Amino acid sequence: LTESQAQEQAAVEGFEITVKEQKFGDVAYGWAMDDSEGVCKLIARKDTGELLGAHLIGEESPTLIQPLIQAMSFGLSARDMARGQYWIHPALTEVVENALLGLELD
Repeated sequence: LTESQAQEQAAVEGFEITVKEQKFGDVAYGWAMDDSEGVCKLIARKDTGELLGAHLIGEESPTLIQPLIQAMSFGLSARDMARGQYWIHPALTEVVENALLGLELD
């Protein structure tokens, strides 16, 4: 979902959403690439951590979004996805990890 679609759904169903935008340049690998434009935006339910939307623009975006699609398809919460695996460092996947960890969940 887009952020506005998630807000509409939240209003109808009575829940809150949380949104996190993580810049590629804010992680070691993105900084080394001098990436000032790439961004990962995640949208989730604040109460359950269910991922409602993911948007990536930048280097390797098709590869980076795939695990987020899998998490949404299999019902894996943002918290479980962030904490339930090891993240490679330095790697661009840290953009996704930091976005997940940056979501303000209940």
